[in-house]
Amino acid sequence: MNSKAKYHHGNLREALMEAAVQCIRENGAEKLSLRALARQIGVSQAAPYRHFEDKVALLSALASEGFAKLAEQMRDVMADYQSDPVGALQKGAQAYIRFACHHPETYRLMYSMPVEQFDDEEMETCHHEAFDLLEQTVNVGLASGAFKAHDKDAIVLASWSLVHGYAQLIIDGVIELDDIEIEKSFQSVGVIINEGIVA
Repeated sequence: MNSKAKYHHGNLREALMEAAVQCIRENGAEKLSLRALARQIGVSQAAPYRHFEDKVALLSALASEGFAKLAEQMRDVMADYQSDPVGALQKGAQAYIRFACHHPETYRLMYSMPVEQFDDEEMETCHHEAFDLLEQTVNVGLASGAFKAHDKDAIVLASWSLVHGYAQLIIDGVIELDDIEIEKSFQSVGVIINEGIVA
């Protein structure tokens, strides 16, 4: 079903965002055009500007929604592990990777530009939510003795780099695994990182 068939009066903003993701998937963000999206959906060329001032505003809305959904999915799986920072870190990492795999276009867009280049009032808050969850978990792990006494910022950076890089390798097709294989593979990688590789 195409975007035009999905459009109904009253949900133009959502229809534009959905069509934009499809356009990004097929042609890349650089070729995104509000006027082209309007034609695709079947509305006047002026209609999109009631919701988005320009292309940057639309991209910002997509990225902001992506950051919010990522944080929400991480919170959902980490909530049951508040007293288990190791488990929380593992579950949060898995949720991060699943989000990237299921929404690769949005994920790439979220990290395609520095946050200050996006034009959205909520972007700054959304951008930090997932990172804050990671930082809070590391703080709990250090305070409880569940994590080795390394520098907190170094642990956060190492953990984020591992998960972000792993997700990027998958969505770029460098690692070809299905959902179950991805989870098993990342668990193995996590064990190696947790234990260290130096004999």
